[in-house]
Amino acid sequence: MQVTVTGRNIDLTPALKEYLLDKLQRSQKHFEKGLNITALLSVAKNPSVADSQTAEITIKLNGAVIRGEESTENMYASIDLVADKIERQLRKYKTRYYHKGNKGKERDNGEGIDVSPEVDTDAEVKKEIALEEIRPKIVRSKRFPLKPMMPEEACKHMDLLGHDFFMFINSETNQVNTVYHRRDTNYGLIEPEA
Repeated sequence: MQVTVTGRNIDLTPALKEYLLDKLQRSQKHFEKGLNITALLSVAKNPSVADSQTAEITIKLNGAVIRGEESTENMYASIDLVADKIERQLRKYKTRYYHKGNKGKERDNGEGIDVSPEVDTDAEVKKEIALEEIRPKIVRSKRFPLKPMMPEEACKHMDLLGHDFFMFINSETNQVNTVYHRRDTNYGLIEPEA
């Protein structure tokens, strides 16, 4: 297991790192191959934010990105919650999407689809609040690589990321499509008209 730990506005003590590694070790038991894990531990400087200590974990696995983020008043509690979330997601990934027949076909080319949110700084938040009074407009833009896949595979990626929608290039039509969760617990597919 390869773990990269980064801290923002927090001193990464050896005890904190050891606690994180111990909690993440449970996730490794689901896979023979070592996992590549990135962890970000951050503390919000804003005193009005109650849950200011955030633990964020990202795992790139066979072209998929498994991600979890939890915030509480205590960093150790945040680590506990996010480690439990990641372990559930990995178990879900292994039981639903990691078929024994695909083990030899692993696609670990380092190109995962990462649509995880980025944390804004206090200055960016203040600037956005000042602009809100003027009129509504786009306050954030994000770019990410679109990968050709079938709609069913896009639904799997959406579930693993925990998002409500997912954009991708449909490998059958070579057009940008979007899958989304419907209220009746099924999925929807949005395709552009030709």
